[in-house]
Amino acid sequence: MHLATRLFSISIFILTCSCFAQCKKNNNASISDNPYGLPNATQTGAGAFACRINGENFIARNDIDHINGVLRNDTIGIGGSFLVGNFFDIISIGIYGNLKAGSVYGFSDTIHTSCLFGTDSTCQAIVSVTTIYPRIGSIILTKLDTINKIISGTFNIKIPIPQCDTLNVTDGRFDYQYN
Repeated sequence: MHLATRLFSISIFILTCSCFAQCKKNNNASISDNPYGLPNATQTGAGAFACRINGENFIARNDIDHINGVLRNDTIGIGGSFLVGNFFDIISIGIYGNLKAGSVYGFSDTIHTSCLFGTDSTCQAIVSVTTIYPRIGSIILTKLDTINKIISGTFNIKIPIPQCDTLNVTDGRFDYQYN
């Protein structure tokens, strides 16, 4: 019995050592900037467009059909689409003129910003195509790199939907390498 106990202790020790030996410290591990599981608000052209809408994560797939961005003539356009069951939601953001990284642009400024919310479902899956231009919220352009063609930023928006609840879009982030 004493030998069996000792062999068991040795095996646990070896197992523990081998587990720790396989662990590697990763000094480059990214730390999440949100507790919700959204992609981090990076500035590398990662191909991300995500937000929370009324507390639920919405993360656009990283492909041309779901994320798109452009910079032309001092104007930025970026947008993402999300499938929600059998329906879609689209958020598209524009900033016109005076582009500068680090600047905050309010959606109430209808001359320099735009935001479009489109869906084919409103309120409890009543089907209709709805397009709404909200005027409450802001966008922060965190990176504008015309050499590497990267646009990055964060946004928050309140989208009032007639005869429905207001959509509260929070923790929005985009990081896109445009053509």
